[in-house]
Amino acid sequence: MKKAKAKENVKANAKAKVTYAPFEVADYLDSEEAIAEYLSLAVRDENPGISLKALGDVAKARGMAEVAKASGLGRESLYKTLAPGAKPRFETIATIMRALNVGFSVESRLPVRAKKARKLTAA
Repeated sequence: MKKAKAKENVKANAKAKVTYAPFEVADYLDSEEAIAEYLSLAVRDENPGISLKALGDVAKARGMAEVAKASGLGRESLYKTLAPGAKPRFETIATIMRALNVGFSVESRLPVRAKKARKLTAA
């Protein structure tokens, strides 16, 4: 009798549907450091859609209405600009980044070689 009940419990547990809350990265972008690191990692990806998605996540974390107002774009325009597959102009991206209070940084992908030190001679 106990074995039959145990089997029923196992079957009932196997059929139980597990649900998860959707992961929203914007919930974790709660500091300037987190935002800067997130965007820095995103722009390193060769897929430009990743950078666009990251900008959208940051805008969502800051509040789309506030970012739209600060950038001078309409809220709907901001959503369309940051939508998957969008191809916004560089000027628009730069405007959004200024509204988010973040900027661009450029670094070489090539290893930096140390220059030989020059010997100082007395004049």
